[in-house]
Amino acid sequence: MITVRSLSKFYGKKPVVKDVTINIQPGKITSFIGPNGAGKSTLLSMVSRLFDADTGEVLIDQSDVRRMKSSDFAKRVSILKQSNYMNVRLTIRELVSFGRFPYSKGRLTEDDERIVNQSLEYMVYAFN
Repeated sequence: MITVRSLSKFYGKKPVVKDVTINIQPGKITSFIGPNGAGKSTLLSMVSRLFDADTGEVLIDQSDVRRMKSSDFAKRVSILKQSNYMNVRLTIRELVSFGRFPYSKGRLTEDDERIVNQSLEYMVYAFN
């Protein structure tokens, strides 16, 4: 489970994310819905350690993400932002395969391929 407690991010004195507390359950699909500028991407960037939070904490199975080794953290959390400014055309399969990098170091095994296929099938099933 991912636990977010009292998470806040300020730009200057302006709060972008203010005192957010939420539990994200494993095996469930969680959506963050709101207008542009509501702080959804900032919240997810703090959860994924792309941004530092000004206050609060993020825990994965009760371990503080700030204290996790990067290699261990990468096996638990990944983020694919809507706008990534990459000038490379990749398939959805290739993008999903990036999630296996902490395990395969870029050389996908049969087990990695099975997990990628399973993930793609899950998303097709979940959204049909």
